This record gives sequence, C-alpha cells and structure tokens, in this order.
Amino acid sequence: MKRMSALAVLCALAAASGCSKSPVAMVDFTYHLSPKSPLSEQYMRIAVRNTRIEGTGEFDQKKWSEMAADMIQHNLERASEEHNIPLKLVDREHMKMAVEEKDMAAAGITDSGDDVASSALAGAAAIITSKVTIKIDKQKGKGRTVDAFSAFGSAWGGGGSVNTTEVEKESRNITVQCQFQLKDAGSNEVIASHSGKPSQYHNKAKRPGFFMGSSKTEADMEPRDQIIGALIEKQLHHFMAKFVPTELEAECEVEASSHDMSKEAVSALVVDDYETALHKFKMAIAEEPTDHKSLFGAGVACEKLKHMDEALKYYKMARSYDAKEAKYTEAVERLSDMS
Repeated sequence: MKRMSALAVLCALAAASGCSKSPVAMVDFTYHLSPKSPLSEQYMRIAVRNTRIEGTGEFDQKKWSEMAADMIQHNLERASEEHNIPLKLVDREHMKMAVEEKDMAAAGITDSGDDVASSALAGAAAIITSKVTIKIDKQKGKGRTVDAFSAFGSAWGGGGSVNTTEVEKESRNITVQCQFQLKDAGSNEVIASHSGKPSQYHNKAKRPGFFMGSSKTEADMEPRDQIIGALIEKQLHHFMAKFVPTELEAECEVEASSHDMSKEAVSALVVDDYETALHKFKMAIAEEPTDHKSLFGAGVACEKLKHMDEALKYYKMARSYDAKEAKYTEAVERLSDMS
C-alpha cells in the first residue's frame, strides 16, 4: 500500500466530482459531396464482392469480410434511394451461386479473373472490390486507486495519510486503412478508386474508480465492432463520393483551455453561437498564442461558419503545438480532402 497526504485526497475528490474539469462541447458536421461527373448508365448494375481483410489483433476476419461488404452495399442502396439513382445491386447470395468463391484473396484490390467472371455471370456491369487492414494494439499498465474510507478518515481528522491500491489499466489503439475500387466487369478497367490514409481510434482506460478501486477492462470499453465500422464507413464515403452523391459526417470534441475566454467560447459552442465562440477563442489566442485547445476551437467555429480556409489555418496551428492530438490531424485531413 502506498500512502498519500490528506490534501492530495481532497484534490482527488475535487477532480473526481468534476468541479475542476474544463467545459466541453460536441460539434457535428455534415457535408453533402457530389461526384465531378455522374456514374455512366452502363454501370448501374453493380456487384459488391466480399472484402479482403488483413491485419493483426483480436477480431474476426471472416465476419468482417462480409460485414464490410454489407456496409458498402447498404450505403450504395441508401444513396440510390435518397438521390433517385437507378442503381441495381446484385444480391451477394446470387454471386455465390454463380461462381464458388475459391480464394477470398481474389476479392481484394488485385486484378482477378474470378471476380470478373463471377460478376459477368451474375449480370453485373461493374464490380466493387475492397481491402481493409485492421490493426488492434492493446496495452496494459498499472494505476492507483484510493481507499475511500481511509480517505475520508484522514481528511476529516482520522489521520494524516490514506491508503492507495494498485490496479490494472488498459488502453487500445485501433487502426483501419481501406482501399476500394469500382471496376468494369467486362474489361477489369478501374472506373473509380480510393486508397485511404490510416484512421486511428485510441480508447484509453479511464482513471481507476475512486471509490470502488475498479479497473477498466475489455468488456467495459466501447464495442470494438462499432469503432471499426465507423472508421471503415468514414473512408467508404470518400470513395462513394467519386461516383454517387453521399454525405460525410464528422464529430469534434472541443475542450476549453485554462483561459477564461476559452471556457466562455466553449460555452458559446454548446448553444451554437459560433460567432461569439470564435470571438472569444481569438481573445484567448491573443494572450496565449500557443493555446492549442483554443486554436482548435477557433477552427471548429470557423468550419461551422463555412470559413474553410481560416478553419484549416487554425487546425494546422493547433497541430503544430500538439502533434500527438489525433483530432487535430483528423480535422486537417478532413478539410484538405474536401478542398
């Protein structure tokens, strides 16, 4: 058991109660993307092959081969319905009946006679092939939690120190990279393609429970499949936007810095007052030019106000002061991809 002072316990209690936390705003973006030229009528009948899955870590490759293809097909069906596009998607069970899938690797981003033959037999004019690489890296460490009863006893006259207990913590990095191709089913010529940059999600274990001394385990984390699916879908929309109208959605968490103007700016974001938020973020930045949280917040406010060049400038500045913050890089890439 490690000992800590009663003053430290009181500070920990204050932090646990949330009183010392900076305000946070969740901001959503939705962009409607359209292709430079519409998909030719000759390619309206499309076959979606099961996805080639590669990677490391604990996930079911066979399951994801089918789930990723289902996701592609579902998003195409939705785009067809919402934008009145006469797409006809070949049922994948029909594809399996047309030609036995002998080698799943042939469904990836490779020239494959089997793909072309099975698509032609199923009556498809075009085929979508895909490859998804998933890497899951789990890391375990140690943390400390406070014995609540001794904490209260020490803080209120029962002694000068309290006990802490070592508990396990766990964090997980999930990285997903996707490649998609839309090909002519007769000639195998590529009509549209997209090779996405690696997208990463970092799920860090929360601080061990103060009163219960609990550790955050795999079962308590956000569902792994939902995280993988969200990362795949984000890259899928960039691919689809090359031949059908689609929507790109993003969510940003904006946290205030210690500056009072930054806190007021985040509060303005919460109520969708983007002009006020931007003004107050700028005031915070004027006094603290390296305040990356306020710089990022200013970028978010500018993006909501459709000041895209200014938003990108703020995002790049925030990243220059904290290159390890993934959401800064993601914001830069999002706006760079749309420019």
